[in-house]
Amino acid sequence: MSAEIQFPGAATGATHYFIVRNAIGQPYDSVTSAFQAYLTANYSGYVNSTSEQGTNSNYFVGNFPSIGAASGGVFNVVAKRQTGANPAESDPNVATNEFHWNGSLQVPQAHLTTSGQLGQAIPLRLARSVAVSGFPFYMVSSTDHVTPFTSGVCSGQVSRDGGGFGALQSGLVVGAYSEIGLGWYRCNLSSGDLAGNQLILNFQAVGISGGAADPVNLYIPMQRTSGQ
Repeated sequence: MSAEIQFPGAATGATHYFIVRNAIGQPYDSVTSAFQAYLTANYSGYVNSTSEQGTNSNYFVGNFPSIGAASGGVFNVVAKRQTGANPAESDPNVATNEFHWNGSLQVPQAHLTTSGQLGQAIPLRLARSVAVSGFPFYMVSSTDHVTPFTSGVCSGQVSRDGGGFGALQSGLVVGAYSEIGLGWYRCNLSSGDLAGNQLILNFQAVGISGGAADPVNLYIPMQRTSGQ
């Protein structure tokens, strides 16, 4: 996709750009392709360019940077107007907003799995470092991306707070995954699996008689329980 970032500018014809920050205020540095602790000397690396639509619209658009699924989530985007020859910290802000990103697409918050609700139909309480039994997920065939995938052998991975993916601890137990039916499966999630502020769960399945399911990716911002 492109032009995910959109905002009215401070003045038509002016140069505008935007900066992306994660949940702990680190800006995304296009030089290192990673979120970094803020340094004034690295300011130019935080800048993402925009262009004005038409010739006098005062409406600017820009492409969200290539932040992969492991770092997907909720970000803060600040749009600024450049006042000098080069971008500078002192450039005035013109717009700011939250931006929800799943690693490849902008998604509305209702489409993200949250720790109070799975999707839009299955209430399931999730809290940081609190084990959950019977976590459900739905799989479809990779052949047509529609048909419910049945008789699958499942596996799962988790990324915590932007780290690398690793196997679900609970998934290493024999019989950890069970089929509910009609493409639905369930597994238990251990307290270690859920030990993070922002999680990405990835589930995969192959058929007993061949074939595979489309991978299922879920982003989950975790809640804390009392005392955490």
